[in-house]
Amino acid sequence: MGQLIKLLDYISRYETDIFQYSRQFIELKKENWNKTKRAFEQGRLEKKEEKEIEPEKKPQLGWRRLLSRLKGNEKHEKELLIKNETPPLETIQEVKQNFLNELISFQLQWASTTVQEKSFLDRTYQKDEKLKFFLQRFPDTYFIMYHPVVKVRKATMESEVILIGPLGIEIITYLELPGSENILPSSDHSWHALNKEGSYKVMNPLLSLKRTETFVKSVLKTYEIEFPLRKVVLAPDLTFHSFQEPYDTDFVDKQRYEEWMYNKRSITSPLKHKQLKTAEALLKHCQTTSFKRPAWDTEEEVKEEG
Repeated sequence: MGQLIKLLDYISRYETDIFQYSRQFIELKKENWNKTKRAFEQGRLEKKEEKEIEPEKKPQLGWRRLLSRLKGNEKHEKELLIKNETPPLETIQEVKQNFLNELISFQLQWASTTVQEKSFLDRTYQKDEKLKFFLQRFPDTYFIMYHPVVKVRKATMESEVILIGPLGIEIITYLELPGSENILPSSDHSWHALNKEGSYKVMNPLLSLKRTETFVKSVLKTYEIEFPLRKVVLAPDLTFHSFQEPYDTDFVDKQRYEEWMYNKRSITSPLKHKQLKTAEALLKHCQTTSFKRPAWDTEEEVKEEG
């Protein structure tokens, strides 16, 4: 599951220490998945009562647990079983999908709070299908910056999705045109989409990709980081016609989508130092809007939103 390191202009704990939190996320996810899987295999996933337990004695249910305040040696305090309000899960695949769905809430928590500060989270992100796609379809070693508000010279803009993998960066625009099956790219400001009624114009997505590319390249240059960069027009439900891809750009339509995803998911490389430094640099040049958390709003309160 990809790591959501920046969402719009929300504060993110990855901003405070990308090295710590990126590895901690992988460890926590693995630990909780193993407990959930073991509970399912032993027929103990349908517990109804709320009961406080020690983490090493019994497995927890899904990702619903209280995490310790992040201090020093990161000691884990007690965990909490929360009443299961979902229908019984019958297959391991259902258990896995439910686990990943619950993990989105955890990701949003990390992408909108730190120990001391928080941002007002728009609850529609809980049901954002595109965000869900980027989080659930990529491995843990990919960082997702989901339309971050970035600083370009003296102005700010909402960028396209920035995907930072172990081997490079991809700036992605997700092209979705309900009712249309074909699209004709061009070098003009508009492209033509085709449906049963005929054709209509859509904004050329390369324009926005180029603006985001300018931001990313300027940050990499500032910190003297060399990291491969590509732009992607992702359109898994469309077919591109009569086009030639510009330099360092991929048009991924439904004919190329499965291969493109397979290549991403088949990368087994761990987190790379240059990848972490790149993410750290980009985060420094994003806008953040947040406020100080009140004393009663403790870090242990990780709740399932929905």
